[in-house]
Amino acid sequence: MKLKKLKWVHNFLNIYNPLFGKMKKTDTFSSDIQFNSILIFSTTALGDFMFNTPAIRAIRAHYPDAHITLVSSEKNRLLVENYDQIDSVVYWDNKIRNLLPIALQAKKYKPELAVILHSHLPYDVLFAVVAGCQYILRNTYDVIPEWFRKWIVAEYKPQSGHFIQRKLNLLKSLDIIEKDTSPEMELTCKYTPLDDSNKVIIGFQLGTSSPIRTWGVDKFVQLAEKLIESNPNTIIKLIGSSRELSLSSVFLNKIKPEYNNNIVDLIGKTTLPELISHIENMSVLVTGDTGPLHIAIALKKPTVSLFVTADPKISGPYQDMDIHQVIKKEYDPSYEHPMEQINTDEVFKAIHNIL
Repeated sequence: MKLKKLKWVHNFLNIYNPLFGKMKKTDTFSSDIQFNSILIFSTTALGDFMFNTPAIRAIRAHYPDAHITLVSSEKNRLLVENYDQIDSVVYWDNKIRNLLPIALQAKKYKPELAVILHSHLPYDVLFAVVAGCQYILRNTYDVIPEWFRKWIVAEYKPQSGHFIQRKLNLLKSLDIIEKDTSPEMELTCKYTPLDDSNKVIIGFQLGTSSPIRTWGVDKFVQLAEKLIESNPNTIIKLIGSSRELSLSSVFLNKIKPEYNNNIVDLIGKTTLPELISHIENMSVLVTGDTGPLHIAIALKKPTVSLFVTADPKISGPYQDMDIHQVIKKEYDPSYEHPMEQINTDEVFKAIHNIL
C-alpha cells in the first residue's frame, strides 16, 4: 500500500464528496438498510475471482431484487459476461487513467453499496465514491490508516483464514451469516464437455503467475516419464497461457521421444471455455497455486497441488477435501528455488492415491 496515493485519494474525496458524492458517515450504516443497487469489485486474477464466487452468490441470495453490477477485469470477460448472479458488468483494469469513464458507466445503475472483494487500494475506493456509492465494505490485505477509515465501513485490517472464508466473513456486516452461505466455488461461463476417454488423462499446469511458485520443468518431465512407464495408457495434457510457451518448449525437448504420442500440448492454444472443457475431462490435475487449480476445484475434479511459499490453508482447496492431495513444504532457504523441495516421487505417489 502506497501512503502517498492513499493520502492523495483521501484529500481528493474530502473535496469531491461534499460537492458531488453521496458517501454517508460510516456510523449511519446498518445491515437493516435494504440496498437496491450494489457494486461488487473483483478486478484481479482468475483465481481471485473464483474465490469470490461464494460471496457473490451469498449477496445475490440476500438481496434477490437488487441490481448487482460487477466491476471486473477485461481479462476475465469470458468468465463473467454471462454470470447469472449479476445484472451488469463494467470492466476496469485498476488504473486511474480510465477510472472516470468506467465509474460513470457504473453510476448509471445508481449503486448505494460497494462490496470490494478483491481490487487495488486506494483507486477502488475512489471508483466507488465517484460511482455514487453511499457505503463501502472492503476485504483488505493491508492495515487501513485511521484517517482513511471514514470511507470504509469494514474492514480495517487483514483477516486470517482461507481467502474464501475471509470474503464470507466480510458479509457478516450485512447480516449474511455462515449458516446462510456455502464456501463452494462455481464456474460462471459455459463450456462444452469433451467425450469420455478410455485413457488416464493427467493434466500438468507448468506455470504459475509467480515463478517462485512454479515447479521445475525437469521435475514435470521426470513425473511424466514415470507415469507413462507405469501405465502406457496415460495421456499428459500440458495446459497454460501463451506466457508459458517457453515452458512447453523445454518440456517437449526434454521428454523421451518415445513418449511424444502420450503428450498433448495445449499451452497457449485454448480459450477459457476450451481450457475448462479439458480440465473437466482430466482424471487429475497437477498444479501449483494458480487459476487452473481453482477451476478444477470448482469442477470437482481431483488435484495434486504443490505449495512451498504459498499457504494452502489460505489459497488451497477449501471444498471436497477428500478428492484433493495437497503437498506442502516449509520453505528451506538452502534451496536455490523453493519448489525444488518437492520431489517427483511424492507427487507420483499423490497421483496414485487419487487414481
